[in-house]
Amino acid sequence: MATTKKAIAEAEQAAEIKEATAAPATEPEAPAVTLDELEGMDMNMFDVEETESAPRPVWRITDDGCADWACQKIAEEKAELDRITSLADSQIEKIQQRVEAAQRRYENGTRFLTGKLAEYFETVPHKTTKTKHSYRLLSGTLVKKIGGRTMKQDDDALLAYLKASDNEDMIQTTEKPKWGEFKKRLEIVGGQIVDKTTGELVEGVQIIEKPDTFTVDV
Repeated sequence: MATTKKAIAEAEQAAEIKEATAAPATEPEAPAVTLDELEGMDMNMFDVEETESAPRPVWRITDDGCADWACQKIAEEKAELDRITSLADSQIEKIQQRVEAAQRRYENGTRFLTGKLAEYFETVPHKTTKTKHSYRLLSGTLVKKIGGRTMKQDDDALLAYLKASDNEDMIQTTEKPKWGEFKKRLEIVGGQIVDKTTGELVEGVQIIEKPDTFTVDV
């Protein structure tokens, strides 16, 4: 009985090893497309997102003629994008001009009417608080804020004064690595970053893997 159980366990283990080491099933190769098929292709299908219920045709390019057709299509689509972008830019410019004209009209008109309301404000009794005077109307409230004094620093001049007057405890210093300079001393060795000058492993720097990129220049 023990021998039978051992045999079953060994058989199951062998099956698991076989399954784990089996080569993954390869998907069938997409069919080669012809130039006639490409020229009859509806490019509008790329306007909608591909879904499981509406997948795009599966095919592959296998010759220079089809590859050149694809490059031409990319160039045509780029030209169409440039045309639409140029048209949009011209319309945006016109709209922006109208917005700027309306803004000028609003600012000039507001400035003029605000001045007239300020003159009127001085002729009527108004409510006063510690920070403002106000006068309410049906369509708005006239407000005159009470001014005061504040301070604004000139960093360069103030920094020079603080140094000269022995007030360096009032100077804020910011520590930051000289990355551009220190980077020249580093190199990637295996999966680690090493300081070439000392041979030490460097902390605080990550290795960023940059994937290969593929582009079509047209």
